[in-house]
Amino acid sequence: MATPDYEQQREQYKPTAVKWLFVSESPPPAADSPSSRHFYRIGPPGTDWLFINVIKALYGTEDESAQIKADKDKWLQRLRADGVYQIEAIPTSMPHEATKPERQAFIEKNLPKLVEQVKSLAIADTKLILIKSNVFDIAAKPLRDAGFNVINEQLIDYPGRFSQKAFQAKLPPLMAAHGWSS
Repeated sequence: MATPDYEQQREQYKPTAVKWLFVSESPPPAADSPSSRHFYRIGPPGTDWLFINVIKALYGTEDESAQIKADKDKWLQRLRADGVYQIEAIPTSMPHEATKPERQAFIEKNLPKLVEQVKSLAIADTKLILIKSNVFDIAAKPLRDAGFNVINEQLIDYPGRFSQKAFQAKLPPLMAAHGWSS
């Protein structure tokens, strides 16, 4: 499960009204882990690829990754003010060694909880963006069937080391087509 400190950090950046809800795969491991999944943690080790690329995609900043990370609290406050929030499809951190079928099985098993979590966050016009093939492949249809507005009709790649360009190419036009302006 996501650590309590991470949930507290996430909660402080929760918008009053969640207009844009990003759903990625799994929460970060312990705070001292050199992982790329620390969206809401300030100053952890690791590269924070999703956070950095969301900021670049949504706000078009030319800042270097290190500067974005240094200004993380400011950016998280801006995301909150703009109604942007990020959650994960499963409650436990997935080790890098987990296979795609294992990851998909965890997502599928957690779908009822994910639907309930989205219900607790979404307002009538909340737009969901599913990040990573595992999440999109397993959760898109059930979330749509539950009445949520999943706006991506195709995969939005997780912006890890090799997929940042694909993420940057897909996310801005998708969100602009659904009313995003920064």
